[in-house]
Amino acid sequence: MTQRRCGLCTKGIPSTEQLAFIGETAAPYYLEPPLHLSCAAYALQVCPRLHAAGESIEVALAHAYTLTEERITGMTSEGGFVRAQFRFGDPMARQLAVLEFYLAVPDAPERRTGPAWLVELAQQPLL
Repeated sequence: MTQRRCGLCTKGIPSTEQLAFIGETAAPYYLEPPLHLSCAAYALQVCPRLHAAGESIEVALAHAYTLTEERITGMTSEGGFVRAQFRFGDPMARQLAVLEFYLAVPDAPERRTGPAWLVELAQQPLL
C-alpha cells in the first residue's frame, strides 16, 4: 500500500491510472491494497468468496488514496482491543501504540456493486 502496488499482481499502479478497491458496500477504508482495474475484474470473477457475495461487494474507483494507520492503544476490561487511527507516518504513533493495519482511504471514490461494474467493463470497447 505504501508503494501503490497492486494487491494481486504486485506491479506498480501509475499515478495516471485509476485504481480499484474491493470491499463491503460504502466501506470508509480498505485493509487490502488497491488493484489494477484488470486485476480487480479478474478477482471478482474467479474468487469464490467475492463472486458469491454478489451485490454486497462493492468496487471503489479512485485515482488516489490516503493512508492512515490503525493502532492498538490499549485493552478494555473485557480483554478487547482499543484502537485508534493515526496519520500515516506519525512519529508519536509509534511511541503510543502498536501498528495493526495500514488503512487505505480512497479519495473521492466512484462506487459500483461488483456485478454492475463487471457489466460496465464488458460493455466498454476494447482498445
